[in-house]
Amino acid sequence: MKNDTYTPYFTKLVEEFEKENPGVKVKWVDQPAENYDQKLSIDASAGQLPDVVNVSETQAYSLAKGGALMNLSKEASEYEKDYLPGIWEGGRFKGNGIEEGVYGFPWYLNIDVAYINKPLFEQCGLDAANPPKNYDDLFSQASTFAKNCAEKSQYYLAIPRILTENFEEYGVHMLNDDHSKFVLNSEKGVEYVQHYVDMFKEKSLSPDGLVGNITTAEKQFFQGNIAYMPDSTSSVMAFKTNAPDVYKNLDVAPLITNTKNSINPFTFAVSKQTKNKKMAIKLANFLTNKKNQVEFSKLSNTYPSAAGAMDDPFFSSIDANTIEGKVMKVAKQEIENSTINSAQEVSDTNNIGAEITQAILGEKSVKDALDTVAKSLDEKMAN
Repeated sequence: MKNDTYTPYFTKLVEEFEKENPGVKVKWVDQPAENYDQKLSIDASAGQLPDVVNVSETQAYSLAKGGALMNLSKEASEYEKDYLPGIWEGGRFKGNGIEEGVYGFPWYLNIDVAYINKPLFEQCGLDAANPPKNYDDLFSQASTFAKNCAEKSQYYLAIPRILTENFEEYGVHMLNDDHSKFVLNSEKGVEYVQHYVDMFKEKSLSPDGLVGNITTAEKQFFQGNIAYMPDSTSSVMAFKTNAPDVYKNLDVAPLITNTKNSINPFTFAVSKQTKNKKMAIKLANFLTNKKNQVEFSKLSNTYPSAAGAMDDPFFSSIDANTIEGKVMKVAKQEIENSTINSAQEVSDTNNIGAEITQAILGEKSVKDALDTVAKSLDEKMAN
């Protein structure tokens, strides 16, 4: 983050903190994203982890499992009120030898919203003013869409929603109660994936989406071939630039969920080995307080996790009658209904997509695919 955008921000924060705490000196060490996991692991093993370290929830889980991070629920519980309840509590780790608790002060959030091609909705028998609110709506509307548009090479959805957080949003338990075993291969898990098998058969799910990614999905949406697509809040500007005709007929809605919206914040964790315990906790909380999170969001096009931060005029000043303003409004609504994906035990979940793609294509049963996924995730969690 040492660049023209962020260096002035962090330099100013360091100066402010040092001024508020005479005699304290803060050293900011910037680390490239490449091989960051390995760097964290090596530093933790050598007892050289920084006093305060910026990590994702998955990275925090790995370090906490190794005994390298401070349990903030135990050592800094008085700061819980400074953060959105669902984000703080959603970051609680337990099981697999970890002392139950929260191990990182929540920082910035990235969140998707649902973009809707209104003319395509209407042409295919749906009401653009009533987009899906939950997964039942999504699959029901996909069937209606397919009946009216399956022969026109147009699709309701570009890519299946099959990440770990999507399973949880549907209501599938990813882990057993003590977090020692993945259980997404349950009857509920099979039911969830079977819906995408059905969508593919009825041609409401794009075949390209099974081997593509969000970039290829965006291209289809730009071309007017997709009716409903979850994507980043910042993508509205890409629509405006790359697909002005679609942009003019765009609407936005909250992401579907049967439970809560899943979100994965970055955090500032505190080393368990710090020799500056009180000041390290104070610094991590300072970096993530409401004022500083709002200022960071202005620079980074992200959203804050601090309590009350989304009420700042910056997030409400955009005209809600514009699509950009509606995106901001929807993002706020989602964040207030969010929690953290509980399956932080493994970071590499690529095989979920590969196995489920085979099931959607009819190359294996859904149960067999999910059995393979669960076994693979259990093996990774054990390492």
